[in-house]
Amino acid sequence: MVNLVYKRPALVRSHCDNRLALYMGKWILITRALFEESATPLEYEGAGKLQGLVSSAAFVLDNLAIVIDGTLYLYSLTKGTWTPAQGVKSMVSTVSALQCCFSKDKACMDVSSCVLLYNLGSALEDQQVYMSSNGGNSFFNLPMAPKATEFIIGVFNMPTVSSIVAMLADNQRKFSFLDISENLSVQTDNHPMRDPLSSIHVIQPAGMRGHLIIWSPHMLLYSPNHGVVIVPVYIMGEENATLPPPKVTILQVATDDNGAMAVLTSDGVLYYGRAGLEEATTVRFASVIDLSKDNLMLFSDYGDLMMIQAREDQLLGGVDFDHKVIIVQQELTRTTPPVQSCPVEQFHSTFAGELFYIDMGGTVHLSAVYIPSPLCKFFPLVTVTESKLLSLEETCVEDGTTTEGTKKYRLDIELKQLFFMETADGTLKPSLRKGSLSTVAVDLMGRNVSCKDFNPLKAHILIGCPPGKHTRVLKDITTCTKGTFTQEQLQDNFSYVIPKAVYDPQHLFRPGSASSDLHISYSITDYFCPLLVYHDTPWIPSLELWNGNEFVEQVSADFVMFEVNGMYNYQYLQSVEDAKCVSQPQNWTSLLSQQQYEPNPNTAWTRNNYKSCKDSDGPPLTDPEAQYQVLNMGTRNRVLFPNYNGMYVFRVIVVDPSYSYCMLTTTFSVYVYGAFPPHPLPSCVALGIFLAIFVVLLLIGFFLSKRNYKK
Repeated sequence: MVNLVYKRPALVRSHCDNRLALYMGKWILITRALFEESATPLEYEGAGKLQGLVSSAAFVLDNLAIVIDGTLYLYSLTKGTWTPAQGVKSMVSTVSALQCCFSKDKACMDVSSCVLLYNLGSALEDQQVYMSSNGGNSFFNLPMAPKATEFIIGVFNMPTVSSIVAMLADNQRKFSFLDISENLSVQTDNHPMRDPLSSIHVIQPAGMRGHLIIWSPHMLLYSPNHGVVIVPVYIMGEENATLPPPKVTILQVATDDNGAMAVLTSDGVLYYGRAGLEEATTVRFASVIDLSKDNLMLFSDYGDLMMIQAREDQLLGGVDFDHKVIIVQQELTRTTPPVQSCPVEQFHSTFAGELFYIDMGGTVHLSAVYIPSPLCKFFPLVTVTESKLLSLEETCVEDGTTTEGTKKYRLDIELKQLFFMETADGTLKPSLRKGSLSTVAVDLMGRNVSCKDFNPLKAHILIGCPPGKHTRVLKDITTCTKGTFTQEQLQDNFSYVIPKAVYDPQHLFRPGSASSDLHISYSITDYFCPLLVYHDTPWIPSLELWNGNEFVEQVSADFVMFEVNGMYNYQYLQSVEDAKCVSQPQNWTSLLSQQQYEPNPNTAWTRNNYKSCKDSDGPPLTDPEAQYQVLNMGTRNRVLFPNYNGMYVFRVIVVDPSYSYCMLTTTFSVYVYGAFPPHPLPSCVALGIFLAIFVVLLLIGFFLSKRNYKK
């Protein structure tokens, strides 16, 4: 076992579990009760010999990612095991991770699983930045444009603008931010550094609003928008005064996910402030902090400040924590100049902390309640992180009065997905990106440190498929009462037979490919009662879109369908020419034959590979007489059943990629009826036999009547 130590006392807090935190210093301590209980020092128990010098740590999913002696290890918080990270080919010093806590959706879990690893101060051309998409188990090199004169200060995941942001320093003691997104990289203006690179810290507060706090002993800066704009942190009551004051250095900075900020300086003064929409402003507290103790700051669950000091328990051998709580509201009443009381009576909503989905071209409507006092100068302002993908429209309307006669206001917000986004060359292209996260926040503009108890109202927007969205086929609930099926069949599964002449076990529509009849067990539980379709009637299923148990609309998009057991004895009403195609359309046979392994109709033709025949950029039109196999309730194409009575089980797949981000599929059954039994002889032969019999009977009657006449 190896004892682990950190060069100076520091705290790391989990974004998702408010009670989970890490103390780093003389000991490495994990607390699950926010330092209210004693802790046992963490020791390395894995393979290999280590000195035990820790340089960085972060909570990632159910693990603690910790850099020891230049190597990243994952310590399981549930199993207590140690696992070295794979794929890292050089020494590293710092691990960076952002936790997504509001959902278990894949997009949110992808954010939590993204881990960045780098060597602080290394040259950008050395390519010593690594990225993991599986929670830190394995890494790959994150390519960045090499520049010999730039050095890495920090690398951060910014999921709400779909990019990675790197903080870089040059050899002129200036720093900038490099935004690395899917399509382009943009670098911000340079800003002067007042301290060596090794003493610069960057805090990425929880909440996914794109805030960054940059600080060093002689510098404190704030970026409200992912490093694009950087402003100093001001001190209230002192004109143009910024932190830190002259001849004073910064010792600690603490933040929370609601924008609160605390700064401790070398003269023992504590500053409290808020990171707002455009700037960060602090106020000086009257209390003086004793710097002789190694106190570490963090915010409690109630927004107050806690000063934590670790001390060894000589009796029990563990480590205890001493606490000192600074009540922020009390300190705000003692400041000079005094902080005005909050002029807002109510500021709330029902969407705070919630996740909303926007499907293709969809909208989300939110509302907030705002009740200011008569002399209030604050007003709510709405911001959205991903303005390239979402449009924002806000309306503030008067909504009655309170019992005391104060006016109430309602803020209506409409968020809509943009169909087009601007590319690097200034052109517009369709915006069909799925899985993009964005944060919408409503905050009080100009409130500074007032209204401590009114936190920003945040909601998260995910551009993607809502979990409850699905398709259904409209069915006639009286089908089971029309006498088609017996009561015994309706109470249990029943079987039917598909003749070998009408199905292909590999779904390739090849006549004669089946060697025997297929016996099918039909489940009333899975498919309910089938649709009844007369064999001689052109037919199309009535496809509906539902969100949970709420009907949305009739599906107006292109869809295809196949018979799940391989039956192919049906056709389509329209030909390629009838459908007015300008390019050769896709079909089941070609798409199934293109699959590398065993043909699978569930994946052969989907929204991911659909090409409309109305697109002139498609393959040239070579067979206009071929059947057009794409259906749409708004067109004339229909399914034609043969002279066959029997059961079909169809699977429908909506293939139009511009209709929804969801893979919309459903399975249903059809019973085709009304067909006459097939004739055992060709019609011409049967007609000849009938005429011959008729002539023979006619002659017999003639001779019998003649005989009777003679008698």
